[in-house]
Parts: sequence; C-alpha cells; structure tokens
Amino acid sequence: MGIVVVVEQPEDSVILVVHATGSDPDVPGDPAAVTICGLDTAGMAVDPWRPAAPGQRWYPPDLTHHVCPRCDRAVRSVG
Repeated sequence: MGIVVVVEQPEDSVILVVHATGSDPDVPGDPAAVTICGLDTAGMAVDPWRPAAPGQRWYPPDLTHHVCPRCDRAVRSVG
C-alpha cells in the first residue's frame, strides 16, 4: 500500500494539517476514504508529494510543522 498525502484545512483557518492515507484500491493514487488517524478524506486536498528514495519522510519537508502526529506515528511504526 502506498501512502497518499492529504491536506486538511479546517474552515475559517489558515492552518493546514497534513495527514497520511492509503491509496484507494480501485483508483491507485487517489486517497482512501479515511486517513490513518481516522478522519474522512472527502474534503481534503491531495498533495502531489512522493518520496524520491526509500527512507525519505512520507510528507513534504516544507510542511513538517503541520504533520498530524497520529498519522506520523502510525507511518513510522510500519516503516
């Protein structure tokens, strides 16, 4: 399963939250229905980030301070 990076921007907020989700099994590259931390991905934007090499972080480096800690722990625990 590949990681798809999705970005949540709550209404009336400039703060972004970066989440991880799996790839939709029927449409590879599209996000699964929920993030790893359990949120609905329907209102989230897909970020085009893909690691260039094995072992690189799953999220874009410029969004480090916006990563969901629950998603990050889960991804790191299986990596």
